[in-house]
Amino acid sequence: MLMELVIPTMCKNPHLKTQLPKYEANPYISRIHIIDNSCGEFTQQYDIRNYFKVQVTTPVKNMYINPSWNYGVSRCNNNSIVGILNDDILFDDDVFEYIAYHSEDMGILGMHNTNFGDTEKNYEIVDIPQHCYGWGTAIFIEKRDWVLIPNELKLFYGDTWMFHNIPIRCKALKGLPMKESNMSGTVAHPDHINHFMEVHKQDMIEWEKFGRKGNLNWDGTN
Repeated sequence: MLMELVIPTMCKNPHLKTQLPKYEANPYISRIHIIDNSCGEFTQQYDIRNYFKVQVTTPVKNMYINPSWNYGVSRCNNNSIVGILNDDILFDDDVFEYIAYHSEDMGILGMHNTNFGDTEKNYEIVDIPQHCYGWGTAIFIEKRDWVLIPNELKLFYGDTWMFHNIPIRCKALKGLPMKESNMSGTVAHPDHINHFMEVHKQDMIEWEKFGRKGNLNWDGTN
């Protein structure tokens, strides 16, 4: 089964320049959906004529992360595995082949927290009892299993929502070295920071509301 990638970006990190040619050349990737939340900087920095698989959406203003995920997934084919990737991670793209060959009954697959330390390359898919650090930096799921993230959650908690609310087993991939990944809160323009802090506060309020409703699948299983 082929994969489609969904990558929101604000052109904040140089890692995407390293990774994008790898994604383009990988035979297991059919399309790459870039959500350019920098509102045009992506096409200024990348000559997309060199990327035949890349489809760029440039919203008139920042869509934020979670709406970008929902939108990107909606653009994927119904029979695809969808990989939702941060733009600031570095990893070996041969993992796409491993995931494609282990996609049956995969559930929703994120990253294991040990990937961000001194781990050796040795791929393994494991069940996890709770959402762990770094799980949402790279998520793989069949499109048919995607659950829309509520519009109330803009920038944060999208991966946490998926982990706790999706009616399939949540798993993690171990043995993928990602130590050089940043996973930072940095942005390309410092003037965005205060605004993002305000969005974070609002997301926290909304997330607490969902928790109080008691409709979250806290163990990640049926």
